[in-house]
Amino acid sequence: MLNKITKKITNEIIVTVPNITEEKAEQIQYGLYIAISDGLKLIAVMLTAYFLGQLPLALAGGAVFALNKSFLGGVHAKTQLGCVITYFIFLFGAIYSSKIIDISCFNIILFVVSGILVYFYAPADLASKPIITKKRWKELRAQGSITVAVFFIITFFVPREYSNLISIITFINSINITPVLYRITKNRKGGIINEKI
Repeated sequence: MLNKITKKITNEIIVTVPNITEEKAEQIQYGLYIAISDGLKLIAVMLTAYFLGQLPLALAGGAVFALNKSFLGGVHAKTQLGCVITYFIFLFGAIYSSKIIDISCFNIILFVVSGILVYFYAPADLASKPIITKKRWKELRAQGSITVAVFFIITFFVPREYSNLISIITFINSINITPVLYRITKNRKGGIINEKI
């Protein structure tokens, strides 16, 4: 259904704006599809969090997840429904786990493991969303490493449940860039298209 809606909007744009190539039209439709589906997913998650009384933690967790994902990347579910379900499980699992875990050095252990995984596997490079150049790969790797380091520092200055939440979500993000997850989710690795730029 969402595909039909984005196709219709794209067709309206093609009629209105001159000289749009077929390739550009595909990019527009894909961008619309992602924006609308992510927007609906975010609304559903935040409404659920609001009714469960977990909105502040959901906002914090969603921000950490989005920032990590934007630099580290990660595997994708094959369907939008699968994406919504896994996002709900990850976010609310992390929220409720963060409230009950009270283990000394928990955050340090998770961040050490996350840092190692980021060092070896970041950024994720998928066939569906390939990294175009070696330069871009290096930028994403540096930005992802800095983001993880900043989140680690933040965990020392926020309440325990927020600290746990940041650590758990960062750990989930770092697991999502590993080759094991590529195989489990049947995501294909991309490969840098242009080494020289």
